Amino acid sequence: MVRANTLLKTLAHDEGVWATAWVSGHSQLLTGSVDESVKQWQTADEKLECTHTYTGHALGVISLDVDPSGTYAVCSSLDSMIRVFGIEEKSVKHMIERQPTESWGAAFGSVTPESTQIAVAGGSKGQAYTYRGSNEEPQLELTLNLPQAEGTSQKKERFVLCVAFSPDKQLLAAGAMDGTVAVWDLASGGQLLHMGGLKGHHKPVRNLAFTPDSKLLLTACDDMHANLYDIHQGGLIDAFSGHESWVLDVAMHPEGSVFATASSDAKVKLWDLSSRSLTQTMTEHTDQVWSCAFNRDGTRLASVGDDKQLVVYSVA
Repeated sequence: MVRANTLLKTLAHDEGVWATAWVSGHSQLLTGSVDESVKQWQTADEKLECTHTYTGHALGVISLDVDPSGTYAVCSSLDSMIRVFGIEEKSVKHMIERQPTESWGAAFGSVTPESTQIAVAGGSKGQAYTYRGSNEEPQLELTLNLPQAEGTSQKKERFVLCVAFSPDKQLLAAGAMDGTVAVWDLASGGQLLHMGGLKGHHKPVRNLAFTPDSKLLLTACDDMHANLYDIHQGGLIDAFSGHESWVLDVAMHPEGSVFATASSDAKVKLWDLSSRSLTQTMTEHTDQVWSCAFNRDGTRLASVGDDKQLVVYSVA
């Protein structure tokens, strides 16, 4: 059974920390905070050391992702700017400017020497977007609409919070404030896979994660559940309960056997996917935990929260 043990812990930012992402390997990671900064951390030699602080955001950082090669990071902030920066160069490479309230989460898609693909949750527009670019600024590639809302739904409830690419980069999933979960087939130009969306949530879906085979999708929701869906059949496989408040993030272990959830109940939980059972609860945080992430080889788990703490666990 996979277990996590607290390895490192530090006061990472001056305000709450809402996002974290690992760089390739297991020794570097990034954190993004309401204090308007992104920090780069080195975890070698069993200690946490901040090696660089990226500034320039006008408002808090809410989303972070690193491309598979570890070359670039994309961050989204409350100033409606999506910034792509080179991790080695430690400088901004591209910027995508959205209108106020028309962006939230961001994620990397396919990345090649010729082009880079980025998805952006469209916030109050009720859409998701993909952008593609090479050396020039990324250009809008696809505009993807949420499934038609059932009954009456206020526009603000359709606010799109999160996006996630499948590992094979053929699918894009998004979650919205009203509980909508949508999946599009990018290979077919953005066709919606299930016209009514994936059913099971009626409150904000904060984050999503695919299994390594791109066949299943996990969701984190304010209804205190993490749901597991069959992507192609469109069915709800299971709803994982155990948190005492909103589930704010979900992270899939790279081997596909375990996933982690982070919650506003200040806890991080580990779950076994095959037995569909809770295996461990971590209580290092003292306030809501906004983000958790496994590193590329699955030997480390990081979590961050409103207590300003960054916690790194060893996983074995």
